[in-house]
This record gives sequence, structure tokens and C-alpha cells, in this order.
Amino acid sequence: MKTIKELISEGLTEVSAAREILRDENIKRVYRECPELKEIDDQILSVRNNRFIAVIDKDERLIRRFDIAEEELQAKRDRIMQINKIDPGFDMIRSICDKCNDTGFTKGSDGTLKVCSCRKRELEMCYEMSGMADYSSYKMKNYRDDYLGDAQKRKRIRNEFLKIMLGISEDGNDSSVCVYSAPPQTGKTFLAVSVCKTAINLGKSAYYAKCEDLPLLGTDTLEDLKRIDFLVIDDFADEVTLFKNVGSVLNSILETRTASKLPTVLVTPFPKNELVSKCDMRISAKLASAKLISPEGR
Repeated sequence: MKTIKELISEGLTEVSAAREILRDENIKRVYRECPELKEIDDQILSVRNNRFIAVIDKDERLIRRFDIAEEELQAKRDRIMQINKIDPGFDMIRSICDKCNDTGFTKGSDGTLKVCSCRKRELEMCYEMSGMADYSSYKMKNYRDDYLGDAQKRKRIRNEFLKIMLGISEDGNDSSVCVYSAPPQTGKTFLAVSVCKTAINLGKSAYYAKCEDLPLLGTDTLEDLKRIDFLVIDDFADEVTLFKNVGSVLNSILETRTASKLPTVLVTPFPKNELVSKCDMRISAKLASAKLISPEGR
């Protein structure tokens, strides 16, 4: 599983090549429109090559002669560019994206870094590699506080979810495990995926998975889940932890993540106390002290 930072880093070679191509195309365009400038630049290059040979031969007289010749050519070049209103930096390599200067990340007014819009392809690729290939339309900007009528509750739940993702604790509970419990058909999955995508957009490593699918994930992915910045496990239910080795796999993940204080959110339609009493005993102990997000509050 590759993080958004790794995907952007891999794309820098492609971006570098694109910058050089754009520079070369711009040079060709300027030379085509002003052949006299190309002639001067060719002469300057020739003088510099000859000066290099003079330096090797330690011929001070020739070195000085070529220095004077280049100064004269440079002055003529400046006049030509001024008359033709040519950008002095036309032959320089420039960033393709003015917003991020091709770093892939922009800084908001609050200083927070996020993935630049020019990296949309890498961002979508990262979403797919992070378990969200089936949720392309799920975005935080589409989360409606008034979806079910109680805007204040939904706004509170959204903000609590985001704070957990960001590692912000305001209730004194330093547990890295959180249970997001709400009735069916209340938009739990939409919010869970949206927050997970937000984490990736902020440059974090994140993953979204269904609880019952954990044993089906490859060994490498399961190892990655122990160390990524943020993990969301949806459709969590007590009975699921008792079958198909789910309990063992989940316990192993939570053990490592809890030790490293990495936030993990278990999304479920069931009350937290019911899960604690009925699920795999190895998971119960971790749920007992877990933070709770629910429409009813803590």
C-alpha cells in the first residue's frame, strides 16, 4: 500500500520531464518568432566553448578577449529582448503548477498542508489503494449537517470524528481506539469514508476497511494497517469478531496501533456496551476504554 506522499514523490520524475519539455517548447517558440535572438545565443555559446579551451590552455589573453566578446554579445542580446518584449526568463525551467510549485502540497491560511489540486490523479489512486475504490463520490464537502434534521448533532459528530483523525483529545480520554455508534441509514459510512479521504488529503497514510474483510487482506496490507496514521473499520459487530479469524486479526492490529497511539475508529450500528459484552474477549477489553462518538453523546 502506497501513501499519498509516496505516490506524489514517484510522480516528480514525470513532472521534471514535463518542465523540461515545456521549457524547450518555449525556447523554440521564441527563437521562431525572433531568429536574431537565436543567432546571438548561438554566438554566446560558441564564445563560452572557446573560453573554456583558453582556460585549459591558461591563455590569459584569449580568456580576456572572450570575456569582452561575451559582454558585447550579452548587451546586444538584452537590447533585442527589450525591443521584442521577450521575457528574460523564457529559457528557464519553471514550475508547472503555480499553487504548489510542483511539490504536490499547498499550505492553507492556518498553515495546514494539503494535497494540491494538480495531484488529483495521485489522490484518486491513493483512495483506491486505501480501500475506497467503491466510494468515488463520497467527499467531505457533500456531507450535509441537516441530512436527518438535527444539524447540530451531525455537525458535532463530524467534528469529533475529524479531531480523532487529527489526534486532538479534549475529553481526557487518551485511548487511540474510538467507537462511532449510530443507527442504520444515518450516513455512518459516508462520514467514515469522507474523514478517511480527508486524512489522505492532509498527507496522512489512511485506510478504510470492512470488519468482515480483514482476514481477506494480504499479509503486507495487514502489516501496513498496524502502522498507518489513521484506520477506519466499518460494519463492526460483535458476531463478526467471532468468525473467520476476524477477532485474531483485529486484535493484532489494535494491539500494535494502541501501543503506538495511532487512532483507529470502529464504525457500528450497535451500542458500545452491547459490543463490549458480546464480542471477542480480546477486543472487549479495548472497547471498554474506547472513546465514543454517537448521536446521544458520551
